[in-house]
Formats: sequence, C-alpha cells, structure tokens
Amino acid sequence: MNEQIETVIIGAGHAGLIMSYYLSQLGREHVLMERGRVGERWRSERWDSFYFQFPNWSIELPGYGYQTQDPDGFVSAAEIVRFLHGYADRIRAPVRCGVEVKSLQRFENERYLLETTNSAILAKNVIIATGPFHVPACRPASAVIPDELFEVHSSQYRNPDGLPPDAVIVVGSGSSGCQIAEDLNRNGREVYLSVGRHVRVPRRYRGHDYSWWRRIMGAWDRTVDSLPSPDAKNVPVPLLTGYAGGYDVDFRRMADNGIHLLGRLQSVRNGVLVSAPDLKENLTKGDETFSGFKKSVDQYVRKTGLDVPDDNPPAEGCLNQKEILHSILELDLKAAGIGAIVWANGFRYDFDWVKVPVFDQNGTPVHRRGITKYPGLYFLGLRWLYKLKSAFLIGSGPAEDAAYIAERIK
Repeated sequence: MNEQIETVIIGAGHAGLIMSYYLSQLGREHVLMERGRVGERWRSERWDSFYFQFPNWSIELPGYGYQTQDPDGFVSAAEIVRFLHGYADRIRAPVRCGVEVKSLQRFENERYLLETTNSAILAKNVIIATGPFHVPACRPASAVIPDELFEVHSSQYRNPDGLPPDAVIVVGSGSSGCQIAEDLNRNGREVYLSVGRHVRVPRRYRGHDYSWWRRIMGAWDRTVDSLPSPDAKNVPVPLLTGYAGGYDVDFRRMADNGIHLLGRLQSVRNGVLVSAPDLKENLTKGDETFSGFKKSVDQYVRKTGLDVPDDNPPAEGCLNQKEILHSILELDLKAAGIGAIVWANGFRYDFDWVKVPVFDQNGTPVHRRGITKYPGLYFLGLRWLYKLKSAFLIGSGPAEDAAYIAERIK
C-alpha cells in the first residue's frame, strides 16, 4: 500500500528547509525527500578553495542567523553545510536522506503519486525545491573536443591535482569560471580563460560590501513583475568571490598574473579552438557595469544623505591595449600544451522526472510566485521565482515565497 503524506518537499537545501520551517509553524504534516544529504550540492559540487560569495552577516534562515566573530568575512562550503545541518536540527526537519524521487505524476482525487528509490507516496501537496542548478549545461555543439583532452564541469572540479599536469582552458567567465581560473593560476598552472558577457561589480565600495548596498537600495526585493522584459531574468549574475577575504574580480589583474584571456568560444575543430574577436568589447562592457554600480551608489547617497565615507581607490591595473586588440583568435590545443578543459558554462534544468505538463517549450516551470495551475503543486527556490533574492542563501532569500506557499496549503 502506498504511504500517504499531506505534503512532500523535494530537496533539503536551504529552500526546502525554509519550507519545512513554515509548515511546522502551521502544524502541517510533511516530509523532505533528499537524494543525498542535507545541503548536498554544497558538499559534492564545490571546489576545495571555494568560499561563499556573500558576507557572513547576510547568512540567515528564518529564526536562525549565522553566528560569527567576523561578520564581514566569508566562509567555506563546509561551513555552509554545517550551518544548514544546524538549522535542520534546530527546526527538527523531517528529512529522509538518500531518497531520490524518480517520478512525479498526478493521481486521482487531486493527489500526486511520487515514485522514489524506496517506495511510492501519495501526497496532497508537492513542493519542488531542488534549486535552479540541476545538471551541467551541454557542451556547445560546435566544440568537437579531441579524445585525449580531459574534460570536467565546474561542479565536478575539486583542485588542480585532479587535472592532468598541463595547461588548462576554462570556458565561462562567471564567478565559477573566474575563481577556478585563479585557483589553477595560483597553483602554477598555465591557464587560458574564455571571457564572454559578464557583469563586473566592486566587492566593496564606500565602506560597505556590494551585498550591503544591494540590500539597502532595495535590489534584493525587486520583483519579477518590475523587470522590463522576460529576458531580463537571464542577465548574468555579478562576478563575486569570497576567497582571501573577498576582492574585486578583475580580468586585467588576471592577465597581469599570467592568465591568457580569450574571447567567447566559437568552436573547436580539428584540435584548434576558435574564439570570437570580442575580448575587448566584453571587458569594456564589464567595466561599464563596474562604474555604473558605483554611480548608482553615489546617486543613492546624494539622494538619501546617507553618512558613508568617500571612496577613492587606486586606479586598477590596465591590461596592455595591444594584448586586447590582438587576443588569441585561434589556439592549437596540442601546440599550446593544453591537457584539460574546465566547462564553467552553467547549468540547465532537469525536470524530466516530473510527469505533469507544467513547463513551457524550454522546459522552464510555469508558475506565479511558485504556484502552478495544478492545485497542490508548487516550486520554490528558483531564480526570480518572485524576487531577485528568491534563490539565494542571503537574508532568508526564499522565506517570503515559502511563507506564501504555506498559507496556500493552510
């Protein structure tokens, strides 16, 4: 006989745990199904030198703030795992670890049937809180990689020792790509970094962290309805690092440190990598977002009269203009001694196990603040689920959405 539970939460990351907190507050029966362990992605999909990109003071869950003697510092992935475990214990979250949901489908009487690795469950409500990062994005079809070249996605990269002792290409200039490129460079590897479209911002400005300004200026609470277009949800996440106390992600400094910058990857054919002639353009646009953020802060300070220090940092190092103009457009992988490629090109959704037609043509969930057209089926913790902070472990990011869904269940 199938087990019957009122509400099943799929995923025991921060979003799932927050959902559990609010259901417990309302006295509603529920369980969390977790394919691995609490905070599994923080355990198994982060590299050894990874540090959380937001400062310690921003780490909080409903009724549970991160305790630290260094509020402006940054913590490792292992410390995030410890924090999530502490929260799960505090709220007595009914987590079933090592249980993967293999399929989810509608059943009679507006219930849902979940087939798991252990058993089958009937539920009135199902909350999918598996996060926005499911499986590595596919390698570009134009990239035909030689068999002898070692490939690894950023989620599976751990440290330089896990790669062949040769030069490395990192494809992807988001926070992961930049941090991995610097990790390899610090450990004496020759590194090539493919730089595409990005948003560069200062780590700190006028006495405060970037995150502090985003919070006080209301950016984290910006709603999806306020965006100029649906495509605005896909703007790259700003480049941030918490390594070594946090600092500006600066491609010019990377070049000064010996990292070879390339334009956006176009193709790999016959052992030759071809990059677009857009390096200078991409760097310039990144500089514009960097200075644009500072201008927005300055305008906010003038408007509000906020008492913060002026900021006159030393001029950033400049990449030689000749090097920008004549970046490498074709790279013979064998001649350059390339032994590995790290794909830091992001993730894609994997909802193939959800047998309910609640997705658009791109496989993206269709919902309104996490609520789908099917009674009892919800999503939580997705990017821009309702607000910019909806997916993040900052300021109890998904908490408002979880409380909203909990009230619907009530």
